[in-house]
Amino acid sequence: MKALKRTHLIILALCLLTLTVGLVWFIAKYSSLPEMIGIHFGWDEKTHESIFDVVDKKIFGFYPFVAGFGLIGLLSLCGFFVRRVKQSPKITEKGNSVIQQFVLFIIDAYCIIISIYFTVWSYCVITQRPGAMKMWGTPLALIWLPLLLLFPIAFVVLRIVFSKKRAQKAQ
Repeated sequence: MKALKRTHLIILALCLLTLTVGLVWFIAKYSSLPEMIGIHFGWDEKTHESIFDVVDKKIFGFYPFVAGFGLIGLLSLCGFFVRRVKQSPKITEKGNSVIQQFVLFIIDAYCIIISIYFTVWSYCVITQRPGAMKMWGTPLALIWLPLLLLFPIAFVVLRIVFSKKRAQKAQ
C-alpha cells in the first residue's frame, strides 16, 4: 500500500507541476498580452477549425488554472476520503484493498487527463493559438466531462454515509 500511496503522490505532484509551469508562464507573459484575449474555444463551420468563441479581458486567462487546480484538488480530497473509509464486514481486507486501489487508480487517471486538458487550454490562451485545443482538448473533454456528474452523486452518497454514522453514534 505504501508503493501505491507513493505513486499516487508522484502523479499528483506531476499534474500540479504541469499546471504550475503554465501558470508561471502566463504570469510572465501577462503584461505583453493584449487587453482582450481569446479564452474559450468553438468550431468555425466555414473553415472547420478551432477558433476562440469567447474574447474577454486578459484577467480571465487565469480561468484554466483555477479550474484545473480546483478539479485536481477535489479529486485529491476524494482520494483522501477513499483511504479513510472503514472496511465493511461483508468485504475481506484484500477485497477492500483492491476496491481502494481501483478507485485511487481512477482518481489518478482523471487527474492526469484534467492536467493535460487544462495545460493545453492554458497553452492556447497564452499563445493565442486555438488549434491545439481541437487536436487535444476535444477527445480529452469527452473523457473527463462525465466526471463532473460524479461530484453531485458523491456528495449525496457521503451525506447519507455520514448521517448514518451520526445516527449510530447517537444510539
